Amino acid sequence: MKKRIAITAAAAFFAAAALLYLYLTGEGEGAGIPCPVYQLTGLFCSGCGASRALRSVLHLDFYQALRYNAVFTLALPFMAAYFGALAISFVRFGKDEISKKIPMWPIWLFIGAAIIYGVLRNFPLFAFLAPTTL
Repeated sequence: MKKRIAITAAAAFFAAAALLYLYLTGEGEGAGIPCPVYQLTGLFCSGCGASRALRSVLHLDFYQALRYNAVFTLALPFMAAYFGALAISFVRFGKDEISKKIPMWPIWLFIGAAIIYGVLRNFPLFAFLAPTTL
């Protein structure tokens, strides 16, 4: 049990350090991860703008986070809850007791919505879905 707590604490420490680094870096100072899809094709993928959206969420600028990447921003609370529950499960039981309790249909629905979002944000009619800057 102590080993599992230490592993979970170390993972939480490194996640917190990464979030602190992202919080402290200014806009365009290298914390934005370049998208290989965009660099190769010039098209926005479902993840384009996610690191800038996370930085905006950390600065409590939710409007700008939605402008960078709405799908990622809306999924953040669910991802945080899942990984928090996963950490608790690991500490208590030493294994993943959470994933098998989650039905698959919401995950497939999210994946489908993310794919549609990634496609639509490249059409002029849906330009409002594209990240505000690159």
